[in-house]
Amino acid sequence: MVQTTPTLKGKTIALTRPTGQAEEAGKLIEAKNGIPYYIPAIEIKPLSNPELVKHFITELQTGTVDYVILMSTNGVKHLFDAAQSINQTSALQDGLAKSFVIGVGPRTAQELEAYGVHVDLVPEKYSSEGLLEILTAKDVAGKTIRIPRTTSAAPTLRNQLTDMGANVQEIHVYESSLPIDEDLKNKFYEDLTNGRIDAILFGSGLSAKNIFKMLTEKTFLDQLRNLIAEKVTIVAIGPTTAQALKELNIKVDVIPKDYLFEEALTALAKHWTKT
Repeated sequence: MVQTTPTLKGKTIALTRPTGQAEEAGKLIEAKNGIPYYIPAIEIKPLSNPELVKHFITELQTGTVDYVILMSTNGVKHLFDAAQSINQTSALQDGLAKSFVIGVGPRTAQELEAYGVHVDLVPEKYSSEGLLEILTAKDVAGKTIRIPRTTSAAPTLRNQLTDMGANVQEIHVYESSLPIDEDLKNKFYEDLTNGRIDAILFGSGLSAKNIFKMLTEKTFLDQLRNLIAEKVTIVAIGPTTAQALKELNIKVDVIPKDYLFEEALTALAKHWTKT
């Protein structure tokens, strides 16, 4: 019996990534014969004041930062953009060379390497959970850890590392805010209500929370839960994202074993073949 590869044929999958960052994901959906639907849940803005980044670079150069953790390609890009704005790119590269650099996921590692940074470790699980497993084994009590990331990041990782005895600070390198395009919000709500969207794919807890903030401007959360349960398959890339949806009482249908977008699409296609 010939086994066929699961596809997304004729299905519309909503992507919640920021504008300018979802096109590659859309091509992957199209390659599986699906239809990408772009509904950015996060608007990314650079920080107006790079003073924190300047202090961070100075600290790196002293060699006293044991671990630097980059959680996303956005964190890498905006860290280097801020460094460039104050003519500190070389100083940042030199400082990072004195620390143990962790990129949470292959895309983040590739972005770091594109900026000339050696990545010491990529966890097998591309998530905060996978990162914590690694750092628990390394015993980070008394170690200095810095995490360049968005101002809107959940404090869970920082708190857990602090509980392990580490000296942890988040270095805010960009802002993540709620998109303000009302026409986009209205169209998304209309398409969702009319059954034109088959799945919504969430890559972060913030994207999940923001989508439901956008939708509750149109209707009540209880009505949204019922609508989604009836019409839409929910995909969460990773347990942290799934937990954010759970806190909203939204049922998650698909979580890929590997926390990558490509794996999420494959898992979604397989899910639909079983239902």
